This record gives sequence, structure tokens and C-alpha cells, in this order.
Amino acid sequence: MSSRSAPSRDARTSPGPGRRRRQRTFTKRSSVAPDPIRLLHVIHSSAFGGGPAMVDLLCSRLHGHGFDMSIVSSGEGELPARMSGLGVRVTSLPLATKGSFLRHLPQLATVIRRERPDLVHLHGHFAASLGQFAVLAAGRPRTIYSAQWPAYLDDVDAYSRVRNWIAESLSCRLANRVVAVSEHDRQTLIRRRLCAAPKLTLIYNAYDPAKFPDPAKFPDVDADSAVANGTTLGFVGRLVDQKGCDVLIQAMPKILAQHPQASLRVVGDGPERQRLEDLARRLDLGRAVEFVGYRPMSAAVMRDIAVVVVPSRYEPFGIVAVEAMASGRPVVASAVGGLSEIVADGRTGLLVPPGDPDRL
Repeated sequence: MSSRSAPSRDARTSPGPGRRRRQRTFTKRSSVAPDPIRLLHVIHSSAFGGGPAMVDLLCSRLHGHGFDMSIVSSGEGELPARMSGLGVRVTSLPLATKGSFLRHLPQLATVIRRERPDLVHLHGHFAASLGQFAVLAAGRPRTIYSAQWPAYLDDVDAYSRVRNWIAESLSCRLANRVVAVSEHDRQTLIRRRLCAAPKLTLIYNAYDPAKFPDPAKFPDVDADSAVANGTTLGFVGRLVDQKGCDVLIQAMPKILAQHPQASLRVVGDGPERQRLEDLARRLDLGRAVEFVGYRPMSAAVMRDIAVVVVPSRYEPFGIVAVEAMASGRPVVASAVGGLSEIVADGRTGLLVPPGDPDRL
């Protein structure tokens, strides 16, 4: 899935308020190659997930091709080592929690001053709301905010709704450009008066086609007959409440009642793993559910899965659904957020209400 648009030239080149910066000219032809655009990515966590996957893809494709990339992240996962191997400068700071992010704002400002970026790309509302203070302290280079996980997704009560509205509004107001990863989120940001429409750009998340074979080479898959013949349902993702793996496990007894040979493979890890394993035991699912842990996303992960299930309770985008279809696999997904835009119901997969094991 390719990007539909890109940040404007102004977002790349205009100086921040109160700061003189060298001007770039892209229209005048010259025998001398222009300096690369210095772009610093800030993401609070580099662990497995959609945000780090997008940083990986952007850096691996753009670094050295007109861009000089650098990253600040919490340092966990495979991203730092992989990016360092490509020549991308990586700085690790403990940014994974709000408290830790706040305590390390001075260090983040120091990194921004050292890197002298033309652009700072802030991924997620942690980086955008808190990181903007470091950007201001560093002289305010231009910023792009990718709303990979808007703050309102963390609303649980009246207090959190007010707090998250302030955080998301601050993120959008201070950024020079805001990127929504689905039309659903773009409309939500406008409807909640968090971001003005002219500042918003819709750019769907992308996947790396080099990791997946041509889906046209896959034979057609009939999901019903595949499950009946004992092939595998697959869940791929972080084991957190938002991803809804528990809903899928709760659906397994009914699936097995109709298709006794079916099985479920859970690919991923996270804080909910023990609870999910306990749930599978309580439902007496035995060998019908297999937890295999984290695997880097590739066609190999999908090879032994007949139908990919994405039962998220809410989802800004849902890159796993795209990667499943890139592997020639049908998808059953919750009708939430970006998933409703990715999956064509009845054509490339099925959409079901979230949080409902019976409908799933």
C-alpha cells in the first residue's frame, strides 16, 4: 500500500519561528548535488509494532537517497541494531513511559541540537506531546507528527478524556504537519477539533513488498474448507488487550465444535501472554492453540496460516491485515478504524463487530 501524499515542501524547508536556517532550493538545476535533508525520527518505543515498522521502512528506503536519517527511541527490539547496520545514527533514551520521557527531555533536546535536523518526525502522541518541549528547547526545527496512536485511544474516564484531548491538541497544534494513517482517524481528529483540516495529510501505512512474494502466485484460498481440513487460523501481533486475542481464543470452542481439526497459532508476545495462555487452558483448548512467541514479520510467518484473524478492539491502521493479504491470505478482522478501510468485506476478507466471540 503506497503513500498517497507527502509532506509539503514548506514542511521540509521553512525555518522555524525565531531561527535562521539555510534555505534549500529544489527547482534550480545544478551540477552540484544538494545537501541531504537531515531527518530525525523520535519514537517512544522501538519494540515490535506498527510505529517501529514504519520507522524501519522509512529509514531503510530513504537513508542515503537524499536523506540523512537518525533515530531516538527507547532502544528495545530489533530496530536499533538493524538501523545502525544501515548507517542510521541511533540514540537510545528511556522514553517508554510518560514519566521517563519527561525526565529525559533535556537529553532529547541535546540530541536534537547535536543532530541539527531540518525535520523532526514525531511518531505517536508520547513523542508529539512531550517531545515538542525538547524541540522547542533545541531551537524549534520543523516537525511532522504521525498520529500512529492518537491520545484519545487511551480514553477510559472523564479525567483521561480531558487529559488526552489536551495532549492530542497540543501535538497537532505544535506540529507543522500532521499525518493520519487512516481516513477514520483523519475525520476523528477534525470532528473532535484536535487538528485543522488543512494541516492534516492522509498517508496510509506501507509494507515492504520485498518481504512478500507476489500474491498472484498463491492459489485461491477457500477459508471455510481450509479450516475444515485442519489448517490453521493465525493471530499475529502484540499480546495486549487492544489487539483482542482473548476474543479469538473465546471463539475457538465454537469453531472447534464445527471444525474439530482447526487450530490457532498465536504469533507474538506481550504483557497479556500469561493471561491468554491461562484462558486457553480454562477453555480446555489443549493443542488446538499454540503460542509460538515473537517472529519478525515475513512471508514465512504466514506460510502455515490459512486464515489471518485481526480481532482488535480498536486499531488506527492494522498493518498485519495488509501483510496477510500481501501473503495471499484471507483476513477476518474487526470493523474498527483503519481495518474497515483495508479489508473489503466479502471480497478480500470478512469484517465483524469488535469484542464479540460469537460473531467472530
